[in-house]
Amino acid sequence: MLNTARIELHLHLDGSLNIRWAYEKSLKRGVIPADSSFKDYYNLLFANNAQPHNVSITKFDLTCNILQTAEDLTEATYDLVRRLANQGIWYAEIRFASQQHCKEGLSQKEALYAVIHGARKGMEVFPDIRIGIINCLMHKGDSAKVNWEENLETIRVTKEMLGNGAVGLDLAGFENNCDYKEYAPLFELAKQEGIPFTLHAGEMGIGEHVLDAIAMGASRIGHGVNCLQSEEYLNKVLETQIPLEVCVTSNVKRDMNYGNHAILTLLEKGARVTLNSDNMMFARTDLTNEHAQMRMLGVSNETLLHCTRNAIEAAFCDEPTKVWLRSRLEQEVLAEEERKTHEAQPIIF
Repeated sequence: MLNTARIELHLHLDGSLNIRWAYEKSLKRGVIPADSSFKDYYNLLFANNAQPHNVSITKFDLTCNILQTAEDLTEATYDLVRRLANQGIWYAEIRFASQQHCKEGLSQKEALYAVIHGARKGMEVFPDIRIGIINCLMHKGDSAKVNWEENLETIRVTKEMLGNGAVGLDLAGFENNCDYKEYAPLFELAKQEGIPFTLHAGEMGIGEHVLDAIAMGASRIGHGVNCLQSEEYLNKVLETQIPLEVCVTSNVKRDMNYGNHAILTLLEKGARVTLNSDNMMFARTDLTNEHAQMRMLGVSNETLLHCTRNAIEAAFCDEPTKVWLRSRLEQEVLAEEERKTHEAQPIIF
């Protein structure tokens, strides 16, 4: 069967660590008590998975707290690239928020460079994968003004490294903290600077944020599944064909299973869907599993192939990289067709 799990556009570094590595670093950095067992750490990470978003999102504090040195950021990024390459991923955009990694003296520029350095090391060792880094602005507090200067700095350092490891911006965090549109001036600046951006929207209860993100000029929507709350929201998604970075397992909690996830309706209606894993550690998944779960629900390989093609076209990489990805995919498609043809030939004795 053709492997369609090749392109990953929505993947958080701090949510995709090797859990054993994270445990050992947490002990070394004093983030958890020295007598904590691995089981204690595991339970600490996953105890709040079924809680409301504003509670469960706090687990990222645990992992951010062990990513406060250039060494740890580089090591974590390299390890993630290694695991992605071993999964057969060809291209991935890894996102993180440089402003979240300055608690022990790093500047945002140093944090961004450390992650880019880890990605470069990974690509040197694993030359069949390409990596782009997305830097996230953050929702914090009850107003966008709370961390306005930090978000401006995120834009500035990303512009400085754009095309040299960094590929775009995002807006992450608890999206219901304040009026979503308060962030519009920041992304107007990003447009002026020529920085592409995706925005988390319509994941945490408010589908109207998808309309806000489109109006703000997003090239893609992170999640976007709550556009189904209204025909108006869904119609805008279908009309604009804005790519949706859907992360199914990440959304599946006590009140939802794969079978009633929005992705099935979005595919049926003709939305421009891409499949992603979001947080490999926290969601306990990877892109291969995301595609496998969809096949179990009856999504055809042709539809999954279409999602992969969507991801290539929506990626923030340069055109030569897209040409390379298209060519690799079409070579595999042709090889799969030849294999099926060969198997269908009658055996003559």
